[in-house]
Amino acid sequence: MSTDIVQTEEKKKNKKKKKKRGGIINTIMGGSLFANEFVRRNAALIALIVFYSFIYVSNRYEYERELMKIEKLTKKRDKLKNNLLTLKSEFTSKSRQTELEKILKNRESEIETTSRPMYSIKKQ
Repeated sequence: MSTDIVQTEEKKKNKKKKKKRGGIINTIMGGSLFANEFVRRNAALIALIVFYSFIYVSNRYEYERELMKIEKLTKKRDKLKNNLLTLKSEFTSKSRQTELEKILKNRESEIETTSRPMYSIKKQ
């Protein structure tokens, strides 16, 4: 009698093992997951968690995309700053009096630098 009980218990364990072999995929595909009492009671909470998970992931991707745009614009700004500094230095070097005199000589202009000091004209 005791061997019959042990054998029936072993058969039940084997049946449970066979059911477990199918795994989670079979329970989801078969629809028995939604028949579970826990899932039915907490369906709204599960849906809310899934919804917030989607929002979190999409916000993260949007954040990374904006961060890449910021980095690209920062690099562009730095390049423009460097160009501005280069142009400023070229302008200051070309606008010096000696440089202007060289340019005027090369163009064979009649304009010359005066040798007399400046003076102010007073109104009468």
